[in-house]
Amino acid sequence: MRTRSRPLGLAAVAATLLVAGIALTIVNVRSSDDDAPDISRAAADRECEAPPVTAAPGRLPSGTLTLRRVGTAAEPTAAVFLPDGSRDGLLAERDGRVLRIEAGAITDEVVLDLSADTMQEGDGGLLALAYDPSGDWLYVYRADAAQDDLLTAYPLDRSGRPDGDRERLILAADHPESVQHHGGALAIGPDDLLYLGLGDGGGLGDPRENAEDPGILLGKVLRIAPTPAEAEPYRIPPDNPFVDQPGVRPEIWLLGVRNPFRLGADAETGDLWLGDVGQTCWEELDRLPTGAAGAGGSNLGWDHVEGLHRFEGGAVPGRRLDPVQEHPHVQGWCGIVAGFVARQSAVPALEGRLLYADYCKGDLMALAVDGGDAAPRVLNTGIAVHNPIAVVPGPDSRPWILTYGGDVFEVATGR
Repeated sequence: MRTRSRPLGLAAVAATLLVAGIALTIVNVRSSDDDAPDISRAAADRECEAPPVTAAPGRLPSGTLTLRRVGTAAEPTAAVFLPDGSRDGLLAERDGRVLRIEAGAITDEVVLDLSADTMQEGDGGLLALAYDPSGDWLYVYRADAAQDDLLTAYPLDRSGRPDGDRERLILAADHPESVQHHGGALAIGPDDLLYLGLGDGGGLGDPRENAEDPGILLGKVLRIAPTPAEAEPYRIPPDNPFVDQPGVRPEIWLLGVRNPFRLGADAETGDLWLGDVGQTCWEELDRLPTGAAGAGGSNLGWDHVEGLHRFEGGAVPGRRLDPVQEHPHVQGWCGIVAGFVARQSAVPALEGRLLYADYCKGDLMALAVDGGDAAPRVLNTGIAVHNPIAVVPGPDSRPWILTYGGDVFEVATGR
């Protein structure tokens, strides 16, 4: 599967922006090599519903937060810090290189170079990193040179540097002709299991119906127990919702996602928060509880629905799970970037809120996740950057914002 080649050229390129599915290229004319010609009628004829009238987001008072540039990199896509609470970690660049972070500073030391086997067309590239809870392994998710979706593991030495000569393939998913929708949502859950969001494989309106096909991994969030040091690369958790169901891949935790680009955690509740990038009209945030009565086995509804709204139509199979928050493609919204829930934060104004952004709009938003009397529910923090690509917990629990242009910022309390 990894040795085959595909044509990677796009029929026509309008701009190099991360729009319409967190795609690093906007395509005006699609060919059969990129997005399948048999797009759904709903995709071709789509008219967006008028967004409902809702309360405008609140806004933190000017000066509540500050933004400090902590460094730069070449198209950074992900940053993680060692699970022992240190200020050391790693930062991924889209071309397949991983840089060392030392004492909270981004260095130019390349500790892992996967550029020879990383595809950067469309929305491919090295998209996500995660540490094993033990701190012994690094997990890397990328689109490989054959355009497939690849999860690999690398043992870490005592200094925290991954050994690129000892790569272990954990999981690979065959990706169809489109260079879009590789997902990139990767997180270790509170159960120490690995959660991975794979895109639907691309094409307008999911023409292959991958997201609702239980027999393939595309368009799903997976849940596995990696075992990189053992004979088999991973185990299926026995409480996965589709274990022993004929015709269903047991790795699947939930179905019906389009392009699950970012997956963040709430350390206090154990919930995961997914940002699923919409097609034409709606961006959505989904709350995914991980406990026994959690989101496992649910269907987020793509491509029957986009957000809360009809797309192809028809009943969503199984147990439908609706988004907690959605944003229409107005006022600059185009591609949701889910972050994490701030807990025990060095930035009190953000405590108990999910931080998220949008690639086009650029504003850092904060959603109250605990309900109660929190008002307003959505806050514009007053922080804005150009083309945010990830919002991650940095050292000392201060948020880091990675931007596609290369700047990496830290959010702190204003002075």
